[in-house]
Amino acid sequence: MDYFKQRRAYRNLKRNQIDISTGQNNLYRELLDYANDEYQLDKLFTLKNSALLDLTGLSEAGLKKARNELVQLGLIKYVPGKRNKQKPQYQIIRLYSTSWATRNGDSSSTSNQSSIPTGNPDSSPTGSSKELTNTTPELTTTEKDNKDPRDHIREEFQNEVWAVYPRQEKFGDAWNAYYRATVTGANPAGKATKSQIIQGIGNYKRYLEVKGIQGQYVQQLANWLDNGGWLSNYDMTPPKPKGKSGAGRKEIIPKWAQNGASQADSKPNSSDNEQDDMSDEAFLALVNSQEEAK
Repeated sequence: MDYFKQRRAYRNLKRNQIDISTGQNNLYRELLDYANDEYQLDKLFTLKNSALLDLTGLSEAGLKKARNELVQLGLIKYVPGKRNKQKPQYQIIRLYSTSWATRNGDSSSTSNQSSIPTGNPDSSPTGSSKELTNTTPELTTTEKDNKDPRDHIREEFQNEVWAVYPRQEKFGDAWNAYYRATVTGANPAGKATKSQIIQGIGNYKRYLEVKGIQGQYVQQLANWLDNGGWLSNYDMTPPKPKGKSGAGRKEIIPKWAQNGASQADSKPNSSDNEQDDMSDEAFLALVNSQEEAK
């Protein structure tokens, strides 16, 4: 299935044939984008209800209602999950190069006749919907004017955010995290603007450069966004250079060696000290007493 042809056919369908509520539109777009990101456009794919609630901003009751209406309109297939055994499964039904009215049955056409302008030359006498057969790759001026706002946000993300982030892995996860952070506000770190995120990425890149961090140690963009990386106050102090631990130490020289004397020379002579401390009379008296003792 061609993603862009499917998108154009869906826009034509919304504009000319059926009424789509905001909840239905958000759910369909999330399912279509997820299927495209995971290369499951032509297959059944699994997606948890909790993930859809987070991405669409719908309540649980609103999700069930929007899903049932999309199934009734013939836009998706849905296989209910089983508690603790199997998750719900979805499949996108191809809209381009087919007759949506024929495939969806007369009931869908009748229920949506109010959205078909009276006297439309493309409508049949019975009021059935016109076929979607436009598969031209180029967008017309009208289609560009009616471009889904999510397309513009996605292009901005890819060209201005994804393109400058230092680790480009898991685009689908990163896009969903960016949408939560900038549109739904369901991001754990709260809502942010595109300019805040771009500025935060610039700070993060400078931090990585200063610290010399590369490869797998760089956060993936989805994690960086969910953790509110744009709010981080990074430590820009360069790491200390590695070297010998003893370098720069000053050698301590004992006092006895500072004047060039040996340690033995530094020991005082007790007799000399005693003589220096005595007066002449006391010294003579000491000598005489020693002579008499002999």
